Amino acid sequence: MINKTFGMINVGFKTQIINTIMNSPRQLYKFLMPKKGNVAELITHARDVDKLNDQFQILLDPSLRNHVRLSNIRGETLILTVESPVWASKLRYMGPILLQKLQNNPHLFKNICNLEITIQPARKSIPKMPITPRHLSESAARCIQDMADSIDNADLQKALHKLASRVSDKNEV
Repeated sequence: MINKTFGMINVGFKTQIINTIMNSPRQLYKFLMPKKGNVAELITHARDVDKLNDQFQILLDPSLRNHVRLSNIRGETLILTVESPVWASKLRYMGPILLQKLQNNPHLFKNICNLEITIQPARKSIPKMPITPRHLSESAARCIQDMADSIDNADLQKALHKLASRVSDKNEV
C-alpha cells in the first residue's frame, strides 16, 4: 500500500520511508536556469542553427538541398553534414562558389571563411516484414478449447476461445 501524502510504503509490518528528494520530479525551469552545463543555451543554439540551416538551404544549389545540411558554426567555420562521400565531393567542388554566396550574406553568415564537411549516412528504415496470420492445428485448438471450458475467469476464458478459433484449414501434420 502506498501512502502518497507521507511518501511511505507499507510492506507487511515494516514501513519504509521513500527518499522523496531522489524520487520527486524536478521542475523544468531548474534545468533551464543559467549554470554550468547550460541546457537552455544548448537548446537556443540548436534552434539558431536550425533557422540558419533554412537560410543556408536557399543559398545551396538545388541539386544539393536534399543531401546537405548545416550542422554547426564554430568560429569562422561552417560545419556541413552530407549523407555520402559523393555529395561531399560535389560540395567540395562547389565550395568556393558557396563561400562567395555566404560572404554576400554577411547579415546571416558573418566571418565565415571555411567549410568543414562531415559525412553521416542517412538512416535507412528497416522494411517491415509482412504479418502472417498464425493458425493452430485442430488438436491444439481442441486442447485450448477444453482448457477454456474448465476455467472460471470469464476474461481468460474468452481469450482462450478466441485463440482456439485460429484453427488452420490445412490437415494436421
